[in-house]
Amino acid sequence: MPELITADLNADRTALVLDWSDGVHAVYPLRFLRAQCPCASCRDVREQRAKDPFRVLPSHLLQPNCELAGVEPVGRYGMRLRWGDGHDTGIYTYEFLRELADAAAKLSA
Repeated sequence: MPELITADLNADRTALVLDWSDGVHAVYPLRFLRAQCPCASCRDVREQRAKDPFRVLPSHLLQPNCELAGVEPVGRYGMRLRWGDGHDTGIYTYEFLRELADAAAKLSA
């Protein structure tokens, strides 16, 4: 598993930029990261939508706040992203973020 070398926000604060020890430079749009939130409640919402695309969900779940209010390391394995609406229960492990790098690259292209 490649190690995380650097982490920063891009100039307009719309993407998290991570550099990995294997040379991958990944740009993760914040909207994409919020949509991939690994916490139990966000995963549950994604599963509900997949099972029943006509289910009515509260608007704050359909278009959550994608402004990044803070980042804190979690041990040596990940980071907690704190979003502008206070949501901060998702721990983005480095392994998970590295797996998302290819999908994020397709969005940035």
